[in-house]
Amino acid sequence: MLGCKIDGWGHAERDEMTIILQQAVTPEDVRPNAVSKKRSDYPTDWEGPDFGWDTYIHVSWENLEYLVEEVREKGGKIAVEPFIGAHGRWEFKNTCIQDPDGYNIVLGSMREIPQ
Repeated sequence: MLGCKIDGWGHAERDEMTIILQQAVTPEDVRPNAVSKKRSDYPTDWEGPDFGWDTYIHVSWENLEYLVEEVREKGGKIAVEPFIGAHGRWEFKNTCIQDPDGYNIVLGSMREIPQ
């Protein structure tokens, strides 16, 4: 769904993005992550994500919407619609897609908030 070329070694590549995939021994080993523990020690008031995710792929701010539409057109599941938030001096835009095994993959971008 992300338009990657996948080789025999489990490397999924597209443009400047490379994801290394690992095969589970059995289907019972596939366990998507739960929501992570909130933390109060970040340098801003952000305490962590509101949903569980297993992989975060940083993409450019300008390409995020394009990638979401590409995933939709190929029948991919958008688990969390794109949203914008902020912490500290950074603005972020994230979306979450879900793979066939139920793993959440965040496509996210950040940029400094103009002063």
